[in-house]
Order: sequence, then C-alpha cells, then structure tokens
Amino acid sequence: MQTWSDFKSAVKQLDKQSNREKYKVCVIDTIGMCYQACYQYMLTQMGVSEPGEAGAFGMGWKKIRNEFEVTVRSIVQKGYGLIMLAHSDEVEREDKITKKKTVVTKIDIDKRPDLIIKGLADFTLYLRKEIKDGTADVPTVYAYSDLIDIDTKSRSRYFNPRFEFTYENLQAELEQAVQKQYEAEGRVYSGEQVVTTNPYASTRPDFEQLQKDTIAVANLLLNNGYGDDVQDILLKIFGGKRLSELTESDDNSNKLEVALTTFNDIKAKARL
Repeated sequence: MQTWSDFKSAVKQLDKQSNREKYKVCVIDTIGMCYQACYQYMLTQMGVSEPGEAGAFGMGWKKIRNEFEVTVRSIVQKGYGLIMLAHSDEVEREDKITKKKTVVTKIDIDKRPDLIIKGLADFTLYLRKEIKDGTADVPTVYAYSDLIDIDTKSRSRYFNPRFEFTYENLQAELEQAVQKQYEAEGRVYSGEQVVTTNPYASTRPDFEQLQKDTIAVANLLLNNGYGDDVQDILLKIFGGKRLSELTESDDNSNKLEVALTTFNDIKAKARL
C-alpha cells in the first residue's frame, strides 16, 4: 500500500464476511510509515502544506490525530487482532552538562501518534538479535518486554521479560503467564479461551444523530456570519456535498466527526 486511501480501503474490506472467515490478525508494517501516509493525506484534504495552517488551537493536528486514531482503532473494534511493527535505530547522544556520550535506542514512531499506539497495545516487545549461549556465531532473535531504557510493556505481570522469539515460544509464554495469574488468584486454569468485553468497542454515535448534530452547528454558524468558514470546511472535507445528502458509511462518519469538531471549535471561539 502506498497511500492512506489504500489503507482505508483495506480496513473497510475487513467488514466483509468472506474476509472475516479468512483472517484473524492484521499487521501494519510499519506503523510509523502508516502515520506519515495519514499525515500527508490529511494535509491534502485540508488544502495546506503544514498542520499549523489549518486553523488556530492546533486544529490541523487534531484532525490528523482523529483520522489516524479512528481508522486504526476500527481494526480492533471489528474484532481483529492487530500487530504494529516499528523500526529502531541506535543513536549517540551527548549530555549537555557532563558532555558524556551514550548510545540510546530510538524507536521510529512520531511522538504525536505514540500515545494512540501505546494505548492499543497489550504488549510492546523489543526484538534484538543476539548470539545464543553455546552456539556458533549465528544470531538468534530475542524478545524483551520489560526494559528500562527502551519503551516496552506487558499487561501480564507474569510474562517472561526475555525469551527466544518464535511464534511457538510467544504462545507458550502467554499460556504460562495466564496460568500463573490464575494460580496467584487461587483459580484453576483450564486452557479454555475466556470471552471478555472488547475494551475497544466502538463508542461512535449513531450516524443519523451525528449528521443532525453537524447540520445544527453548521446552521448556527451560517446564521451568525460564519458562512464562508462553513462553506470552506464543507468543500475541503466533503467536496461541497450537502450534509443532508450523506449516506451512512465509515468514511462519512469519520468526515462528519472531523467536521463537527471543527465547527464546534469555531463556535467556542466565537462564543456562540
């Protein structure tokens, strides 16, 4: 995939029953490139070259964040597993006071979508090639889940902080962590899957209500001398299409949420 439009189209196809029967997990490689594609797409949609040109109070950045979060989060809302990959690099940094130089590992994720990505992840594993004890100079990939100097995490307190990274090992580590959790709580682990509420279940408002709310705020602005602003926003987001003509779809819901947020910001600024 080369563009954000390609990505959104693929995400939409996940709704098809035929695809639900084929796939269980989606992999984004890399999540950093995915965000950059979203960033460029939204600049084009807003008709600007920099987010700061899209309005005051960080409006451009808010629109980009909303577009990225709603689209990526929708994957898990649809019930799929999600793996997000990111590259890392070792860079040398110098302490401003001591002038001491140290090598640190930098993860290739922009700071703006960082919290979104972290919030979606149950496990953040750092993979590193190392020479396995007692073997020849053939590197083995190890996974780390509890490093101090690199951003890693595990939602299970009993998850092994380091293990040789293979699918079978990852599965075994998860099983072991769950079993230890049950033992600590005085329960017996049967190995059966426990069905829980999806923490990422959609909280998106009803489409018709979202449409009505957006039209209501747009009319309020039109009646108070902000007609040019409203028309400009509608042109950029919907290509000039009337709000009342929109039909229900994920894409139109996303656009309505962005439009409503933008209109409400103008309303607040104008103290209407």
